[in-house]
Amino acid sequence: MTSLTTTVMIAFVILTVWGLIAPRGQWRALAGWSRRDSGGGEPGPLAVAIHRIVSAVALVVVVVGSISLANPVREELPRAVDVPARMSTVERLWGSPAPVVVNRVFATVSAPPAGVVVQPVLRYQAMVGAQRTPSYLFGLKNYTRHGAKPGDGYIGSSPQVGLTALDSADLVLQVRVDKRCIPYSVALVETDDRVTVGVYVGQPNAAGSGNDANVTQCDTSASGAKSVSMLVPVDLASAVADRTVRNFDGSAIESAGVPTK
Repeated sequence: MTSLTTTVMIAFVILTVWGLIAPRGQWRALAGWSRRDSGGGEPGPLAVAIHRIVSAVALVVVVVGSISLANPVREELPRAVDVPARMSTVERLWGSPAPVVVNRVFATVSAPPAGVVVQPVLRYQAMVGAQRTPSYLFGLKNYTRHGAKPGDGYIGSSPQVGLTALDSADLVLQVRVDKRCIPYSVALVETDDRVTVGVYVGQPNAAGSGNDANVTQCDTSASGAKSVSMLVPVDLASAVADRTVRNFDGSAIESAGVPTK
């Protein structure tokens, strides 16, 4: 309320209270002076009663109006809608959480190996390692195995100092691996129009043991907290270019797409 409105409200309250308590006195002060015989024209009992009722109703209206002006009803606002956070390039292309890179160099085999479990390849992305393109891949974390031991079957070996497996890769393959298991091998066959690949996993070998008993415990459909999303860098004889990328069963593998800003 403005100061002028407040002043008017206070004056009106005073008048209504005065009219409620002393209607005859109010009449004498406000109207009696205009009559020659102020006492003779004084209102009767019925007029006084009506005056009091009108004053009481006016007082109630003023009080309620004052409260409404002092505490205006707030407009109902629409409830906030949960808006998902903007997805990063990595999440948009590879899903969430972001994958980790298997930072190993290795020689591929030409046919699916025996004694290990084939892990479905979810997506692939062609790259130019010499140009470090796409560049965002080089900012991803590397896959680390807790309690890793030499000879446990983990694929390949560490890159030379100062380099990463992505530096020479022509292709990265995404697999979601059971946390209990590790990549063992990658099979690769190249033709003029096709690149056929397969990623094979197993549980880490105990020292001096074979892996036949271990691999049977790999869950190839593991997801969520029971799995790890991995990107496996693969060297090709030539760039992917227009060739299709397929599994050994002939099914096509989806491209992760081209990163955009």
